[in-house]
Amino acid sequence: MAPLRLAFITASMMTQPQSGIETRSSKNVYDNDVTMSAAAATATAAIKPMDCSSSDKENDAHKEAASLSLPTASMSSSTAASTSVLTNVPQNGEKGLIHFCFIVHGHQGKPTDLSYLHHSIKDKANRHGGFATTKSSEMCSVGRNSSSHHHDDIAAERNCGSRANRNEAIQTSVEEIISGESKSSSFVVHNAACNEGSTHDGVEKGGERLANEILEVIRGEIEQGTQQQTQDVTISIVGNSLGGLYGRYAVAILDELLFTSDEDGTKDAPHYILDDNIRLHFNVFCSTASPHLGCADRTYFPIPRFAEVGIANGMGETGRDLFRVNDLMLELATSPKFTRPLALFRKRIAYANAYGTDFVVPGSTAAFLDGSSDSLHYFDANIEYESQSKRQAVDRVCPATEEGLFVATCYTPRLSTKDPFDSSGNDLEVMSKNLDSLGWTKVFVDMRKEIPISAKLPLVSNSCPIRTLSSNRKAVTSKDLCNAISSRGGGRISLPFGHNSICAFERGSFSTAFNKGGRPVMDSLAINLIEDISMWSKNV
Repeated sequence: MAPLRLAFITASMMTQPQSGIETRSSKNVYDNDVTMSAAAATATAAIKPMDCSSSDKENDAHKEAASLSLPTASMSSSTAASTSVLTNVPQNGEKGLIHFCFIVHGHQGKPTDLSYLHHSIKDKANRHGGFATTKSSEMCSVGRNSSSHHHDDIAAERNCGSRANRNEAIQTSVEEIISGESKSSSFVVHNAACNEGSTHDGVEKGGERLANEILEVIRGEIEQGTQQQTQDVTISIVGNSLGGLYGRYAVAILDELLFTSDEDGTKDAPHYILDDNIRLHFNVFCSTASPHLGCADRTYFPIPRFAEVGIANGMGETGRDLFRVNDLMLELATSPKFTRPLALFRKRIAYANAYGTDFVVPGSTAAFLDGSSDSLHYFDANIEYESQSKRQAVDRVCPATEEGLFVATCYTPRLSTKDPFDSSGNDLEVMSKNLDSLGWTKVFVDMRKEIPISAKLPLVSNSCPIRTLSSNRKAVTSKDLCNAISSRGGGRISLPFGHNSICAFERGSFSTAFNKGGRPVMDSLAINLIEDISMWSKNV
């Protein structure tokens, strides 16, 4: 029973939020293989809300969306009332673009758990994003209660010889990429609070609460006195652990609430409409150590199915979701209701711990790899993204690369409707292939040397299995990667505490110090995220 007890305790450590909202169901049937080119994702064709044939119905639909409210105490009406608005009007008289970035914590988590990521993203946006204004949302508790140690660390890095040179190189590389982009846009970062204390009632409830909070924050930050002007808004999501699943569910809720179709009835909507004058565009979706395939048959060490079911029931509806006692995880990965809106993001990124460093969410589920899948993963960045020659220059100077924490970055190409994946096989293989077919960047992280309890093994080869793969081949299968990251190569062993380390988890002085080794990973995530967000354009 000791292994079972350990599995139960550790599984319950996963971190994140929740709240219920009513949604109207769509009468349209989703297309199971929608091909979204970058142009389609950002086009600006005129669109009308679905299921609304008259102005009265349109008003009713908007009233319904407006009725959404946050039940979370930390998002009180008094806080919302004090929200400062973003006017953001450049000299040409048009309203400037506003980029929103939502950070979502995990199981049993708090918004402050990801404080370091919040401040790192805001700092990189200030220094490298080229935005007219950068701020935390007025509703964000992390932004209101900024602790000085983050800024002290940043100042210390600037004054530290080699790191100062590194930061200068990063800034030069990123600014070369965003030069020529509009300087009239604004950037707002927000740590979601709606699921704090409510992460046991399932991914569905948590996703609904997150969708509710996203709309609430956007409304709170945008000036409501200029309804005649159209405001373009982009949404990016960074979900840690269970927060990645909340994020995937939330975008499906937004799609259901706000989905718009163009006049010829196609489902390739370039944007969504909120409150008549706000156009929402999905930008970047990023997850860190999120169990995209669930936890069933993906535990740190194999346990029998009856034990998985017992753990699942002990974790409530969330456990039943994660251990696939119900069909939610399968639907998230295969149903067009969930995959189509996820495909509308310009970019999808998944960070995963390699080499057995994550007890809670092993790398195979965080990177949705399967031992039976032949889905191709390319080490050549140009396979998917057009401006990768510039991105590689940034990657070479990113903090995690310098510290030796990034072992590989792989890319799965976007499959078109003319090139569908093989849907035969077991559920995990089908889930893995279907997610891969959306097109992802997967970043594999080796946290072993940054975990305080670790040791180098004598007389053991220091070769890195993933780097060995990348040096010998341009592409590998999901099966190859699954075997490589599950090995203990590299001549070092550590306790599997990478789940909190990768995100620089903070909750008290001990956890802050213990997980400090993950800060270069979060700094690198922030650098690349800000670059990707700032490169958004209507004309792509």
